[in-house]
Amino acid sequence: MCGFFGWISPEVDASPRSRARLGAALDALRPRGPDDLRLELGEGWALGHTRLAVLDLSERAAQPMGDGRGGWLVYNGEIYNFRELGRELEGRGIVFHSTGDSEVLLHALRVWGSECLPRLRGMFAFAWFDATERRLLLARDRYGVKPLTYRTSGEDVRFASDLFALRAMPGGGDAAIDADAARLYFALGYVPAPHSILKGYRKVCPGHWIEIRCGLGESPVLQERSYWTLAEVPTAGEGGGEDPGALCDEYERRAEESLRYRLISDVPVGSLLSGGIDSSLATALSRQVGGTDVTAFTMGFEEAEADESGFARAIAAHVGGKHEVFQIRASDVMGVWDRLWRVYDEPFADSSALPMVALCSGVRRHVKVALSGDGGDETACGYPWHWALHRLERAGRWPSSVRNAAAMVVQYLGPEGRYRGWALAARDRVERWMVLRTGLRPQDQPALPVRGGSMGAVIAHFQTAAAALGDVPDPLDWACRMDLATYLPDDLMVKADRASMSVGLELREPFLDHELTSWLLSLPVASRADQGKRKSKTLMRRALARRVPPELFERPKRGFTPPLRAWLNGPLADVARTARERFERGELDPIALPRGCRSWEECAARLEDRHLQFLWRLICFSEWKAAMIRCSAEGASRA
Repeated sequence: MCGFFGWISPEVDASPRSRARLGAALDALRPRGPDDLRLELGEGWALGHTRLAVLDLSERAAQPMGDGRGGWLVYNGEIYNFRELGRELEGRGIVFHSTGDSEVLLHALRVWGSECLPRLRGMFAFAWFDATERRLLLARDRYGVKPLTYRTSGEDVRFASDLFALRAMPGGGDAAIDADAARLYFALGYVPAPHSILKGYRKVCPGHWIEIRCGLGESPVLQERSYWTLAEVPTAGEGGGEDPGALCDEYERRAEESLRYRLISDVPVGSLLSGGIDSSLATALSRQVGGTDVTAFTMGFEEAEADESGFARAIAAHVGGKHEVFQIRASDVMGVWDRLWRVYDEPFADSSALPMVALCSGVRRHVKVALSGDGGDETACGYPWHWALHRLERAGRWPSSVRNAAAMVVQYLGPEGRYRGWALAARDRVERWMVLRTGLRPQDQPALPVRGGSMGAVIAHFQTAAAALGDVPDPLDWACRMDLATYLPDDLMVKADRASMSVGLELREPFLDHELTSWLLSLPVASRADQGKRKSKTLMRRALARRVPPELFERPKRGFTPPLRAWLNGPLADVARTARERFERGELDPIALPRGCRSWEECAARLEDRHLQFLWRLICFSEWKAAMIRCSAEGASRA
């Protein structure tokens, strides 16, 4: 697990001056790879890498890694089936000099080119540059676990694991904010791929690769393709007649295989244990198949209504093994907040990001690698909005006149009723989904406090994702796939990657193994969830119940949700006030007062911000922009 960047440009050569100019970019990536940092330069190209050593700790596995034929690799992630691929490559005459996955990927790209991508089982983002043919290949894993951002301009191509490194490169600190990305951020709480908050920058989409021809003195020629999409995963019929015990046996076999792959490491591995179903099952399975003592780590909250550490303690005691519990108190919040915007390179408003940073900091004091439970909800109908869409789809079969009349009646039942009425009156599934996921209708776009950009950017984002899914008749199945295509890579994986890599911790997601998720998604929804009881994760619950008493985990879903309202009224009160003042003074462009509003309170009323989600997005944008300005000033002083 690492960080990397590259610069393909006539400005670069192998001189000490070029090396010195790129020192700041390498330093910006140091948190992602604290064990080693290296830079390789040639005529018109430079590649930098910072390493977190997990497999083959020797220098033989260092990067940038060359194949002796002009091919160079910089790579972030883990290819879990590297041993199988390595044996196949050895059969073709390849001789390996290291025992990790990086060299396997390097030679796989030389032998198979982009055709190797569907064969990779893991999480990854990488750049492979053929210095002889001046051909660059950028690629990202299927679910966007690892990040990759790039920019092309004139004869210049640059790419990196994050915007911190890109902005630290020569000429990278003066980019303006993209209004479409800002509009998407304020609606969603994050900036989805392929958008970037900065104009001119783009993200490689999950499951995609980009080939760029970079001839010296020529403008780069770019081609983007997908090597995998969710549309390739077949949908199943109604089903429900399968033997539950046999299905659970098969699920366990596949989940255990995924766990075994993710326990391959030359350093100790731990697990994140929230006390929920997914993290509890991952922890229990790791104890069962690992053959080593996998320490579990839990973050608790001082506020009882948010704290689930008691459940985690009970589960950890039942499955055995070491268990460490941390707690974030109100007095700790500002200490984490003050460094949050050196962790997240774009405005990011998932409120659990703050305790996630604190948790990863604690875990890193014990291990370099940890398992997480991400991915369980997205394959097995685990979120309330999945079930809301299921109910609304049945109402959607009513004649439009009846549906609209019912929507009008429901809207008089208070704020929650208005929200349900909007979703009920939506024209189609995608618009209904947008209401459920954002609380906004297409006609509410002018109420977003963003100057400029396309009013249709938000619905277009969901329409593009839905089109890529293909025909998925069942609304619950469709909802799972939509979250796998949008919310998971652009929110959950961003949160996990940035928080963990900011302290040099590698997170591995066994429930996001694409072979496991594809098998689950191809099952009838009735095999994944109990629609009569509106209960998710049927197979996971059954598998966990074989290892842990159900009374320890059968409870309402709470999630890793901090006491946001209490924090905003307590340790973050001054931060919230400052953000509102900056907003009202017009200092956060393109985040600005919409027409007809004179204060944040009026804007929040128009957005019906009863859960404070839009206020939190304003605060996070304000702090991110202030950090970006400070970073630009520091870069200018270095120059």
